[in-house]
Amino acid sequence: MLRAVWRSLLQFALLGTVLFAADRLWWGAATAPVVIRAESAEAADEELLYREALARGYERDDPVVFRRLVQNLRFAGAPDDRDDAALFGDALAMRMHETDPVVRRRLIQRVRFDLENQAPGGEPDEAALREQYERDAATYQSPARVRCAQLYFRADREREARRVLARLRARATAPERALHLGDPFLHGAEQPLQSRDELAGRFGASFADGVLAAPVGAWSGPIPSSYGVHLVFVHEREGPHARGFDEVRDSLRHAVIAERRRAALEHGLRALREGVSIAVGPTGDS
Repeated sequence: MLRAVWRSLLQFALLGTVLFAADRLWWGAATAPVVIRAESAEAADEELLYREALARGYERDDPVVFRRLVQNLRFAGAPDDRDDAALFGDALAMRMHETDPVVRRRLIQRVRFDLENQAPGGEPDEAALREQYERDAATYQSPARVRCAQLYFRADREREARRVLARLRARATAPERALHLGDPFLHGAEQPLQSRDELAGRFGASFADGVLAAPVGAWSGPIPSSYGVHLVFVHEREGPHARGFDEVRDSLRHAVIAERRRAALEHGLRALREGVSIAVGPTGDS
């Protein structure tokens, strides 16, 4: 069965090669306008990168492409007496590199890295770090955080939670005297200072939003979580505040280098777009 697949592949490859050559001769590849049709600008850029990889011959010298195409032919039942190099040549002759999604991603990645590596080298200087810090000040803020106590109740015990809440409020019960009133719970009753993201990661987004909106120094709830419902007493709340320059220096360094690489990639893509007609919209293939 696999040998039959192998023979069919060879026959298909031969037919495809002949048709491809005839098409190039008929239309005149050198004079045909270059047109790319893609469903998004990102897809169009990937097609540009892919075509550039083929123009550079990367499909012929890339070890990932080599292994992938040889593996494909082995799986399809290639004769055992064909060595890997011969099979790789067969795969290229069949133009398998033009239809394999793994190969395509790899070739796009190689050219993307090539273009990004055109970015200026060397460490960012102090001025570049300061500029990044001032431009993206909001990025380098510590988020608001809250410290609270929580009493957990199963979801089917919400009515009981409301009764307990009324009693706690009426008696102005301190959190340390109320921690025995809820159901057993995996996480501790007293929660340290945490940001919204930290609370959401532990209890779920609804709980995090509810706690951040709760008043300080009072019992609130029931607030839903991924586990059930909770009564919450907020001890303190810290507002967002700017982190010091030295504290975020390493993050600034990575951000400046990433921006350089992004700019180099965009510069390279602009060059690849020259002389190419790009149509973004439904392609009819999906």
